[in-house]
Amino acid sequence: MRPVLRRALALAGCALLLAGCAPAPAPDDAPASSGQTTLQVPAGDGGSGGMLCIGYTESDGFNPYRVNSSLVAQNAGLVFEKLVEITPEMDLEYRLAQSIVSAGDQVVITPRGGCTFADGTAVTAEDILASLQAAQASAMYGGRFAGVTAMRVQDGLVVLELAAPDSLFAYLCDIPVMKAAETALASPTASGRYTYGQGADQLVANPRAPFGAGEGPAEIRLWPVAGYDELVSSFSQGSVNLYDAISDSDAAGSMTSQQSFYRTNELIYLGVNSAGEKPLLATATGRTALSRLIDRRALAQESFYARAYPATGIINSFYPCVRDAQTISADPQPDGVSALLGTLGYTLDPMTGYFADADGARLEVQLLVYTGSVYKRYAANLLRQQWGEAGVYVQVVEQDNFDQYKEQVLSGQFELYIGEVKLYNNMDITPFLPGGALSAGLAQNEELPAARDAFRLDVAAAGALEQAFADLMPLVPLVWQNGTVVCSRDVSGVSASVSGVFYSLANLAVA
Repeated sequence: MRPVLRRALALAGCALLLAGCAPAPAPDDAPASSGQTTLQVPAGDGGSGGMLCIGYTESDGFNPYRVNSSLVAQNAGLVFEKLVEITPEMDLEYRLAQSIVSAGDQVVITPRGGCTFADGTAVTAEDILASLQAAQASAMYGGRFAGVTAMRVQDGLVVLELAAPDSLFAYLCDIPVMKAAETALASPTASGRYTYGQGADQLVANPRAPFGAGEGPAEIRLWPVAGYDELVSSFSQGSVNLYDAISDSDAAGSMTSQQSFYRTNELIYLGVNSAGEKPLLATATGRTALSRLIDRRALAQESFYARAYPATGIINSFYPCVRDAQTISADPQPDGVSALLGTLGYTLDPMTGYFADADGARLEVQLLVYTGSVYKRYAANLLRQQWGEAGVYVQVVEQDNFDQYKEQVLSGQFELYIGEVKLYNNMDITPFLPGGALSAGLAQNEELPAARDAFRLDVAAAGALEQAFADLMPLVPLVWQNGTVVCSRDVSGVSASVSGVFYSLANLAVA
């Protein structure tokens, strides 16, 4: 038996005894909302009427393992409890999993004892296993679990085999847990804070909720929509009073709405083509000089209108493993940049204010940007200004067609480009490494993949990974983009995280 499994088995009994997951299950004839008043939904009323009202697609239901829908995933956060949650501060919070131990190529999940579904049946290791299997087979979650080669239940624990070690595998486990026999149903038995009401247009508080019971509204109204566009339209008409925006334009503010932001792992970065002859791009020294001239705080505040925060490394800076371990500054560091550029043969021309090479040619770079994103276009212009003031001339190349922009990036037809990638919650940087989907043109060496592998094996190696990345600087991190919850002005207390819009309902209220 492997050491990690032996340790997990030894701890399992204590974990189950000390879990204290939930109070004793209520009898089957208990009221839907013990100690709370159930609000009645006026038939045919299109307004929110002082009640939280969210969009849903009746044909899709609440199971994100069946359909690849951000709306279904949003609502699943109300109906199903998860193995873990990632907090707004990017810490890991264990829920239906008492612990998740990752060692080598094996992961052991210990179920939390005392947790039940809304009908009073216990949540078992078999339910967790079936949920993981459904997640791996789904379009919504399949990518994050592509490295899992086998799953099984052993002695009450869920054991996973991995193709490669993953020290942050637990961060991938913010997935809903359903009954083993129901993972293919549109509306499986609830395991979370809400369950299905008597009418098809409502969710009601689940008195057996393992976490957050009694928090939030006693009832939530469901407003049928055919898709995301109709959801946004329903919000503007007042039928829905909260939704998770997925585009820049849909998150735009108005007199009747407000925004609540939450941290995500969506990295906005500067891709650098190292294959050309320009030392500024072809050398780590040049790429580091460009990075040091960037004011990331200004980018976040001015170009993204505070809908982002500075990226000071290749791992999200709010992750505990890299706090105080990153070397890239959020603020510009112009001191010493002239000396760095001097080692590359560039000198500052006092007549033009730009650096020039030995032949007197102005130091000039092209920056490719897709104009469909207003924020990225603003970022390109701000970078041009920041670098221009420091003596590097930037020509912004705008591309209106996304397919053509994507082709230019993937084929290496750029000098610099502003890109965006949603990294998995385990901070897997494989897309940027040799053979990765976003590796075209990026500088490569042996040290960075080795540092990635060491980090996969032991989370304590995160600082070494950051140093190896900063030494090579194959790309330049700019900002991490926030997610945006748009809500009407009568909604307050929204607390979302990368795990879901409804991370906490403790302070949520509708006036």
